[in-house]
Amino acid sequence: MAFIITDELFMSPDFSALQFLQEQDLKMGTLEFNINDISVVSSSKMLLCNPARKEVNLVDSTAGGVIASVSVPGGPKRICFLDEEMAAVSLEGRKIQFIKVEHCSLTLDSVLGVSNDICGITMSDNKLITSFTDPPGVQMMSLDGKVMYTVDNQKAGRNVFKQPYFLTTSMDGFIYVSDWNNNTVTKLDQRLNVLRIYNDPSLQLPRGIISISRDQLLVCSIHNHSISLLNTRTGNTTVLLGWQDGLKTPWALSYCPTQRKLFVAPLGSSTIIQTYKLV
Repeated sequence: MAFIITDELFMSPDFSALQFLQEQDLKMGTLEFNINDISVVSSSKMLLCNPARKEVNLVDSTAGGVIASVSVPGGPKRICFLDEEMAAVSLEGRKIQFIKVEHCSLTLDSVLGVSNDICGITMSDNKLITSFTDPPGVQMMSLDGKVMYTVDNQKAGRNVFKQPYFLTTSMDGFIYVSDWNNNTVTKLDQRLNVLRIYNDPSLQLPRGIISISRDQLLVCSIHNHSISLLNTRTGNTTVLLGWQDGLKTPWALSYCPTQRKLFVAPLGSSTIIQTYKLV
């Protein structure tokens, strides 16, 4: 069952005061891998987007290895969960694939056609939020594909977006967009109004981004080989992990609150996921 993140799972008021220690990498086996995104399903499982094989893989997050796989009609890009048993995956070819996750199996559900070749995808208040790059922007839609709000550079009146690749939703419903070509993280409200733009040297070429508490995000920087904590209230950033911790071009990440573990997928073809324990 997929984690539904709640305040009770995050008791620390300040993650910057804590430390992540490197653990043994999780090995996925000898299959061809090129991990685009990862998402924790439970205390022992994760979903992976594997575009090299046009698959979504269910993997063991404690011992490594693939538990189940399902082929999808296009290279998978990003994952989000709608509820405890249903995931949505953005695909090449302007599609969103819904996938049912049950115990040790994956089953294809419906496919939703969309008007843009989307990259990032996240869920908020029973709505899908997607990002796209041509032209760059963010869109909110119902689960049946009806577009509700769109923000792009023309609507924003400035070049807010260039390459918005990853999205995340905070516990209080704000949407955050990492833009690797702008070196920024952008905060949006539920109508996709631009509220704030975060720009810091630690956020060079940002990719993977996840919310870990009401006002704290983890952001991957492939340029700096680092993962930074961004306090969205103060705008301060703290580098939590870097090259010295074994990171190299971190691309995507996910956090398991019960294991207190951070999982990181490096850029490019890889059969490993790096693992870090919160202490």
